Amino acid sequence: MIILGIGDSHESHACVLRDGHLVAAIAEERLSRLKADMGYPRRAIEAALAIAGVTPEEVDLVAYAGLGGNAYLRLYKRSALFSVADWVRQNHEYFRPKLLGGARLTAIDDFNANRHLRTDMEEDFYWPFVDRAGDRRSVEWPEIFRQVRIEAVGRHLGIPAGKVHFFRHEDCHQAYGWYSHPQRPKRALVFTVEGGGDDSSATLWIQDGTTRREVWRTNDCSLGRLYRNMTLLLGMKPGQHEYKVMGLAPYGNAHGGGHALDLFRRVDAVCGTTIRRRPDFPDLYFSLRDALEGQRFDGIAWGLQTYLEEILSTWVSNAIQIHGISDVILSGGVAQNIKACKAVAERTQATSVWSGPVAGDGSLGIGAAFLAHEDATGVPPIGLTTAYLGSAHDMAVVKAAMAARPVEDDITIIENPPVDRVAGWLAAGAIGARFAGRMEFGQRALGNRSILADPRVPETIERINNKVKFRDFWMPFTPSILAEEEDRYLINPENTPSPFMTRAFDSTEAARRALPAALHPADKTVRPQILRRTDNPAYHDLISAFQRRTGVGALLNTSFNLHGEAIVESPEDALSAFGRSDIDILLFEGLAIARKGVARFEATD
Repeated sequence: MIILGIGDSHESHACVLRDGHLVAAIAEERLSRLKADMGYPRRAIEAALAIAGVTPEEVDLVAYAGLGGNAYLRLYKRSALFSVADWVRQNHEYFRPKLLGGARLTAIDDFNANRHLRTDMEEDFYWPFVDRAGDRRSVEWPEIFRQVRIEAVGRHLGIPAGKVHFFRHEDCHQAYGWYSHPQRPKRALVFTVEGGGDDSSATLWIQDGTTRREVWRTNDCSLGRLYRNMTLLLGMKPGQHEYKVMGLAPYGNAHGGGHALDLFRRVDAVCGTTIRRRPDFPDLYFSLRDALEGQRFDGIAWGLQTYLEEILSTWVSNAIQIHGISDVILSGGVAQNIKACKAVAERTQATSVWSGPVAGDGSLGIGAAFLAHEDATGVPPIGLTTAYLGSAHDMAVVKAAMAARPVEDDITIIENPPVDRVAGWLAAGAIGARFAGRMEFGQRALGNRSILADPRVPETIERINNKVKFRDFWMPFTPSILAEEEDRYLINPENTPSPFMTRAFDSTEAARRALPAALHPADKTVRPQILRRTDNPAYHDLISAFQRRTGVGALLNTSFNLHGEAIVESPEDALSAFGRSDIDILLFEGLAIARKGVARFEATD
């Protein structure tokens, strides 16, 4: 049984499930080079099929995530193409008159105001929706869009309509949360929280063995929408920069953020196992903007994060008490907030708390594929066993990419550098970019498309920001930690697995001494990749070599991309990023490209 899964909202992607095994998954942004790309993921579909070694004729089912969704947003690619100024303009010209002024505006009006963002829109697989929906009632749009999506698969791949199935957005989040769990318990409470899906912004499920039951849903929970709007209020890009707000929050405190927290507490309320919207604010942007005028930016971030942690912890705690189930799974966009997941683990009676990698819309297609397998076979899929699900490129491709680029004068090619030598470069202060093996799925680089550096030296942060990432000064970096050293660096009494950098932990004193460049500077928390050798032997060997030299079983690991760009996918992408930055060494499998100044990093040999 071969299933092609498709997610076409923001962070669009495709995956292939073969006999219950997830064998390929890739995001469209890695191939289009448009961060947070959305819409029909043509490139990702083709790549996923190629990675899996599958032809369109061999596909048994196509599993689409989402029964409906806003086709217009997908066409003008809001999450990808909007600037902060565009988001502000949309609030003033569309949402304010619609929500506060009583104007009878529809998604068509919004589309017409933003269609200028793309000049190639009529070539889009979803363009037929514009012609068909224009004179139809909005209640008919979901069915029209489903038909357009079926036809897109047919035109693209020649797959007949009868093989295309659709799954509810929220169901896909639930299934992905459950099947991404590496140690699935017998029973679990599954919570989905996000800006919005097909019919809700929060749901609660009971998973009992292979059966699931949704026990509550609402479209009034504001948590995801509030975080999105406050991201914009703080001058950052919704849909992409919420993590920056989370990273900023520890710099605030009750003194500077108490007023903001009091305001946010008037937005939603937990009542037993439900969350309801309070009537205090008619909208989540203008009303709160006016109420927060003059408040410190870090205080707003602190108040917002504190409020989110309070609401989620109370909701989960109540559900545990009422339903008598203590294993917890969080899914949906809000579940990507690692500090909130940490708070739920610490403040409730939960036995375990899990959130899978890419818990937001970037994994919906995988959830849809899991559900399609269940429906078609009557047995559960294997689930998510690895994040190394993307493309791989052999040395012939690497050398062809190198030959196609002008040779820089300051470059030295080093064939087959021993792992101890590479570890020596990093220990001596070099910033290295590693491009090896299969690309990771998700927003977190896990060693194969990573920038690596010495975590022992606080100045490493400034060097990477100045040389490569050009990121906000308050944002922390993270480590890859050998599983053998987990207890040395992390406070993790529940032994919560963290192979995908999706959880935050408090750090030990040993970590604060050894990993200062890979901890959050304000609260000293850490978001690690806990690396077992079986997960990635070559990367494990590199960190082990670094440990032999330094006594530290970890490396600073950040994604291999320049600020605002998608993580590199191809050797061409890697060489381009290397050429436009001051990375010292680019590491391919069997070959290193080093700037000639690399000799200064040989001092420890």
